[in-house]
Amino acid sequence: MSLYDATYVFPQVLNFNSKDRVSGTNSSFISLPQILGDNRYDTCCVVGASIPKSFYNMPTGFNTFKLIENGFPAGVTITVPIGSYTKNNLQTVLTSLLTTASLSMNSLTYTVSYSSPSVADTFKYTFTISGAILVSQPSIVMSSGNLSPFRQLGFEFGTTYTFSSNILTSVNAINLSFILRAFVKSNMIIDANGNILQELLNYGSFPMLSVVSFQQVNYDMNSRKLNPAIINSWEFSLVDTFDELIDLNGIPWEITVVFFQRSSTHEVFKQELSITNEERLFRIEKEQKQIQDKVETDTTVNTTTTPTAVEPPFQLSDVKPVFEIEPVGITTSFLPNVYQGPV
Repeated sequence: MSLYDATYVFPQVLNFNSKDRVSGTNSSFISLPQILGDNRYDTCCVVGASIPKSFYNMPTGFNTFKLIENGFPAGVTITVPIGSYTKNNLQTVLTSLLTTASLSMNSLTYTVSYSSPSVADTFKYTFTISGAILVSQPSIVMSSGNLSPFRQLGFEFGTTYTFSSNILTSVNAINLSFILRAFVKSNMIIDANGNILQELLNYGSFPMLSVVSFQQVNYDMNSRKLNPAIINSWEFSLVDTFDELIDLNGIPWEITVVFFQRSSTHEVFKQELSITNEERLFRIEKEQKQIQDKVETDTTVNTTTTPTAVEPPFQLSDVKPVFEIEPVGITTSFLPNVYQGPV
């Protein structure tokens, strides 16, 4: 059974590239006008997409946090240089930034370490202080919202973390993948939550600087209702789980969409199956009712019938001999003579 109805128009496949745009950026753009011909389309679906994984895992606006030390309640704001980091080079950068920030306060020496290859990997950073005996322990503050690198450092946003005995350990595993899922949003559709045209569930599993390739596997479940108010030029945006635009650092991405008129045949079959099922259930219910009525009728008849007379028990005296009259041919001639006395 076909998903589309080609009575009036055949499906049409169009490709959209972020570099071919009327306005916007590679992260969010308005496409060039497209010609759909005799536009009777009511449905669209993503066929495939190619999206580079060229974003920074320490991007602008998500790279600042605060260090507070004894006697300096205002603390110092630390800004991590934007870029793409591994767990090793990030711990080196953090060590330098924390120690430098402390120069304007208590001149403490900070060290950031990660699990060594000889022990179990905890996926967490450990922050250590040396060089002074402190009256009160320093604190690292992750600002509220999504402005701080809480994911990359293994913390929660909007939370203050205080050292204990000169040591602080991440509460969560560090996340240098940064973006685990990507979403393509568009004003092309009207029936999806948040105008999400397609979700890329495996976006975070690809290595940095690779190209994430998506191929549609279920057109029925992932098709969307086409917005009739916008007919030939649409806006496309690439966002993460927090609905923030993904900055691909100037590299374009593309997406392929198919337009078609959805077939209503499956809806007709669905309605027919529903009616057939209702009839089947009604027939079963009717048969069950007939059986129940029959059982109740039989029970009533058995309880109102006059009981039959009970025969008396069997008596041995009631048994009659097989031969009531002496059978013919029986003689006593051969019996011995018995003296009877004088005749």
